[in-house]
Amino acid sequence: MTEFLAKPFSVTSVYERILEVIDYPRQFVTTQKYFSPDRRRRAHDERSVDERREKREQDVTIVYSAVKVVKANKPTDVWYWRLPDTLQEKAAGGINTGNVAGELPIELLAEAEEQLQRAALDFSTWALEYLSTLADLCTEALLEPGQRSRHFGEIQTLALELRGQGGTFGYPLISTIGKLLFDLTAEGCREDDHAVEIVKCHIDAMRAILREKISGDGGEVGQAVLKGLNQSIGKFQVVG
Repeated sequence: MTEFLAKPFSVTSVYERILEVIDYPRQFVTTQKYFSPDRRRRAHDERSVDERREKREQDVTIVYSAVKVVKANKPTDVWYWRLPDTLQEKAAGGINTGNVAGELPIELLAEAEEQLQRAALDFSTWALEYLSTLADLCTEALLEPGQRSRHFGEIQTLALELRGQGGTFGYPLISTIGKLLFDLTAEGCREDDHAVEIVKCHIDAMRAILREKISGDGGEVGQAVLKGLNQSIGKFQVVG
C-alpha cells in the first residue's frame, strides 16, 4: 500500500488519487526499523530548516533496478528503492508515452459513478438494519449491566461503519452523528443507564434523517435534527 483515502469519497476523488499513485509514485525506504513507502510525498530539500532527516542522499544506498545500484559513500543501514514505474506505462501516462498524466477510460468512470449511485439507493435499507441492531444492543445493555463493555464495543464498531459510509452515499449527517456516537463509546466511556439513553438519542436522530431522506447538509431540517440530538444528550448528561 502506498496511499490511503479517507471516507467519504467519490468516484472522482478515487480516480484522482489513483492518478497520483501512477504519475507520482513514492519511493520505498528501508532502515533497521522501517520498510514501507516514504512517509513524505514530496522530495525533501536538505537545505530546509524543517528538514529532520539524519541521512543525506549521498549517505543512502539507492536501488533503481537489479543492475543499477548507487551505493552510499560509506556503509549505511538506509536504502531508497526507486524501481521502474511499470504501472505508469500500463496506464498510458507519464514520460514513457509522452502523455502528461495517466488516464482511465471515461466510460469506466461513468459506470463506476452509476454503480455508486445504485448502491446509494440501498444505503438506507442496510443503514436501518444497523440502527435496529444498535437498538437491540441498547436493550441488552439495560438488561445485562455486567456486559456493557462488550455492548458498547459493538455499538462503537457499528458507529464507525455508519460514520464511514454515510457521506459516501449522500448522507453526510449520518457520518456526523456516527462520529459523535463513535467518540461517545470509546474505551473508558460512561456505561450507566444514562449513557445507554444517549446512544438511543443518536439512533433516533439517524432514523429521522433516513426517514425524511435528509441528504447533503440537510439545510434547516438537518440542523434541527442535530439541535434536537444535542438537547437530548444535554438532558441525560445533566441527569447523569
